[in-house]
Amino acid sequence: MKVGDLIEAHRGERGIVTEVEMMYSHPQSPVGRVAVEWIGAAPNWWRRGLLFTAFSVKVVSRANW
Repeated sequence: MKVGDLIEAHRGERGIVTEVEMMYSHPQSPVGRVAVEWIGAAPNWWRRGLLFTAFSVKVVSRANW
């Protein structure tokens, strides 16, 4: 998962990944948390500035860069 990917929450809300935080400081570590700018309605649990686990969403389309 990287910045620019289109993601989808479990109830169908879609958004663009704006920030990615790795689990560890190593460059090959897995993605830990992400920040998302939602397209249309955001999930009820979301608030601005929230970084949440990448395992709670799925990637619909990958960024091409």
